[in-house]
Amino acid sequence: MWCFRWWILPFIFGQLNIYYARAAWPLPNMSSIQLLGLFADAANTSEPTEFSVHSCAMFKAALLLSQQYNIKIDGEFIGWQAAQTGGNAIGALRSTCQAVITANIIGIVGPAYSREASIIAAFAHSDNIPAISYAATEPDLSD
Repeated sequence: MWCFRWWILPFIFGQLNIYYARAAWPLPNMSSIQLLGLFADAANTSEPTEFSVHSCAMFKAALLLSQQYNIKIDGEFIGWQAAQTGGNAIGALRSTCQAVITANIIGIVGPAYSREASIIAAFAHSDNIPAISYAATEPDLSD
């Protein structure tokens, strides 16, 4: 019985740690060259979805790896901004416009839903900003 307790205890704490993980991410404003990440949860939500948490963590992890591999643009590391869309197209467009006005956004990662991604893709195209969605499935977005 004693051995079983020592096996199950790390498993339980490991599961809790995965869901409530906190990490030391790089500062978002450390560079004037930034990527914008758009994620589906509403701003200031008390219960973020697991999908949104994981998507945002992968976005930040990719930027952290770019720093570890010393990937730079014009001699600067790539910074980031993350914004919530609320799961609707107007929220995605509002967040994108705010970020593009206030920072040097060189690319957009997201949003998750096709209904948002089609509007963001058109906006990004008009501003010559590359955009890619990590989850949208609309075939027309493959262009």
